[in-house]
Amino acid sequence: MTRIPIIHKEGITPSIARLKALKLKAAILHSGGPAPGGNRVLAGGAKQFLDIGVPVIGFLNGYEFIQEVAPEDIGVNRHYIEITRSVISQAIDMNSFILRTSRANPGKDIKNIYDLNDPQKTKRLDHILDMFEQLEVGVLISIGGDDTLKTANYLCEISRRRLIENHEQLFQGAVIHVPKTIDNDYYGIPWTFGYFTAAEGAGRVVRGLYDDAKATNCYHVVELMGRKAGWYTAAASIYARGTKAIIPEDYEGNKPFNIEEAASDLLNIVIRREADDKGYGLFCIAEGLADKLSEEEKEKMDKDRHGNLKMSEAKIGEKLVKELERLYSEKTGRGKSFKSQIAGYETRQNPASLYDALLTSQLGVGAYRLCEQGRFGEMVTVRDNLEIDGIPFGKLIDPETLRVRNRNIDKRGDFYNLLRSLEEHFSH
Repeated sequence: MTRIPIIHKEGITPSIARLKALKLKAAILHSGGPAPGGNRVLAGGAKQFLDIGVPVIGFLNGYEFIQEVAPEDIGVNRHYIEITRSVISQAIDMNSFILRTSRANPGKDIKNIYDLNDPQKTKRLDHILDMFEQLEVGVLISIGGDDTLKTANYLCEISRRRLIENHEQLFQGAVIHVPKTIDNDYYGIPWTFGYFTAAEGAGRVVRGLYDDAKATNCYHVVELMGRKAGWYTAAASIYARGTKAIIPEDYEGNKPFNIEEAASDLLNIVIRREADDKGYGLFCIAEGLADKLSEEEKEKMDKDRHGNLKMSEAKIGEKLVKELERLYSEKTGRGKSFKSQIAGYETRQNPASLYDALLTSQLGVGAYRLCEQGRFGEMVTVRDNLEIDGIPFGKLIDPETLRVRNRNIDKRGDFYNLLRSLEEHFSH
C-alpha cells in the first residue's frame, strides 16, 4: 500500500527537505547488461528531482570507477556527469544508454549475511560509500538486474550500520532500486522494462530465419539470450513460429542439460516432420542452458573478469548442430543442412516500444516518488495501469543467503502452455 507522505509547509516532504537543506545530490547508476528504455528511466527520475531543485549526477560505467578510484581523484565528465535538462533531452533521443554500463560487481565476495561483517569483503562497498560522502550524494537510484539489486541491498545495509557510529554522515542508506533485465525473470514486477522491445526484436530476426529455413529446406538452430529463465527465448519462438524451444525451465532441480540427449529429441521431431513432407524447421535454444550443463562441462567454460560464466563460450547451438548432423546421417544415411545462429545482443538497445517507453518513464518517476516518501531500501514496481508502488528489499532477497528471488516460467502455468500448444500447431 502506498504511504501518504508528510508534507512540509513549503510543499515538500521531509526526505526532499533534507536533500535541499543539506544541498545533497541524487545519483543515478546503471549496472549489468543494457535494456531498451534505460534512458527514459533516467529522464523520468532526474526531471522530478530537478523540478524540485535537487541536483542530479550520473555515474559512468556502473560501479567500475567508483569502486576503485580514490575519492579525491573522482572527476566530472570522466567518472560521472552532471545530469541537466539538456542531458535529459539528449538521453531520450538516444538508444544506447547515456551513462554506459559495466558488470563490475563490488559485492561479489559476499555470500551470506555474515560476510557483511568482514571488512575485506565489504572493502569496495565501503569505498563507494566514502565516494558518496565526497560527492555529497544523498540518494542513489540503482538500475539493474540481480547482482545490482544485491549491491543496492548491501549499500543500504552497510550505510545504515555506519550511521550508528556516525550520525552526521550524509548518505544514510537512501537506496532505491529499479528492476532491469530483458530476461524478464524479476520477482515483484509483472514485466521488466525492455523485455517486450528486445524479445520482439529477436522474434523478428528469428522469423526471418524461419522463412529462410522454409525456402531452403534446412533447419536453423538459434541461440537466444536468457541466463536463468526462458521468457525471452519462448517469446521469440512464439513470434517466429518456432518448431521447438528448449529453455532452462525444462531442466528443473538437478536435472542436467545434455547436448546428446537434446539433439536426439530434436532429431525425432525432424524425422516426424519429414514423414509429413516438412523438410525444414526452427529450433530456439536459450543460452542459459549452459548453466544447466554438468559441473565438468562448466569447468571448461571461460569466465569474465567479474567471475560470470561466458555463456557464448559454451557454443550450445553449434554443438547441437554438429550432433544433429551426426545423428541424422546415422539414422537416414543422408546429409541434412542444420545451421547454427545467434540472436540477442543487437536487440538490447533497440528503440523502446510504446509499452516500454511508458513503463520506463513511470519507473523513473516511481524512483523519485519512493524517495519523496522516504521509502528507501525498496524496489520500484508498477501495478495495474502502471500504478507506482515499491517492494522492500527484504521481500526480494533471502535474509540469510542474500540471494535474489527469481521468477522462472511456471511449467504448470498458461504461458508455458501457450508456448507448447503453439509449437504443436506450428509443427504441422
